[in-house]
Amino acid sequence: MDIPGRSAVVCFGEALALVPDAAAVDDPRAPAQAAGAEVNAALDLAAAGVTVAWVGRLGADPHGDLVARTLAAAGVDTGGIGVDPDHPTGRYAKSPGPDGSTVMTYRRAGSAASAAGPELLETPAVRDRIADADWVHVGGITAAVSPSCAATLETLLAHPRRYRVSFDVNWREQMWPDGDPAPVVALAGRADVLLVGADEAQRVFGTDDPARLRALLPDPELVVVKDGPRRALAVHRDGAVTERAALVVDVVEPVGAGDAFAAGLLTGLVRGEDVGRCLRRGHLGAAAVLVVPGDSAAPLPEHLLDLDDDAWAALRVTADRWAG
Repeated sequence: MDIPGRSAVVCFGEALALVPDAAAVDDPRAPAQAAGAEVNAALDLAAAGVTVAWVGRLGADPHGDLVARTLAAAGVDTGGIGVDPDHPTGRYAKSPGPDGSTVMTYRRAGSAASAAGPELLETPAVRDRIADADWVHVGGITAAVSPSCAATLETLLAHPRRYRVSFDVNWREQMWPDGDPAPVVALAGRADVLLVGADEAQRVFGTDDPARLRALLPDPELVVVKDGPRRALAVHRDGAVTERAALVVDVVEPVGAGDAFAAGLLTGLVRGEDVGRCLRRGHLGAAAVLVVPGDSAAPLPEHLLDLDDDAWAALRVTADRWAG
């Protein structure tokens, strides 16, 4: 339940500054937008009206200030942010690839985010926010940022705990030089709700088959598999499957869509909605981000959730409108 005066969801992870292009990625004062998987999710949750806090570390620099201001302006609780005078805020740029793909250039080594460790969770501001939250949202990128970040996730996922954890696998091949997904597998199995793309599931768990995934991951309440432009399905503990078709989208740029899906799903779970409606919320969130060049976007109209299956299938989302 979303109670005023506290955050229903706390997001912990890496914050980044998205700069205009690769030429600006080494400029600590380049124009930028707030980014990072859990930052995106926090912004999308706030846009949906969910009370949410983002906790983590930012550099004492213009980009750190930008991230904090952006979150606060969106209504995200920023009281759990730690400012690091010794490490900068990480940066990245997106550029079009020759085959229509998106090429990312990062400067995250030695960042403020990478210096975060379990001691962050013991600071009163962070401890109190997590103690009051219903959900903590984290992901696999954070585990790859640094050993201390991975240790922080281990602490957050340890039992017993009074909050529930949603974990987005967010596998990034380039962040795991040895190619071993075992650390992500171990963390994912301790979550209450696990989100994974079908392609990620093949790479990380060796299968995208719902029954086999559930056998490998018996503990989460839900294992949610996002199958690209086709569908998303949630596998319950008893093996039952809830499936909802994805929307037809004229994609502008895909980065951030998975974070928006997670935020949509969490919005529904916070509100106690049935799983099918939660999946639709995820699709609406992802569609909104897919049609903009940024990593987060204003939500699509809520009444679209109530369309019947035929009308939902006929809906098309473009950069300037939705139509069905």
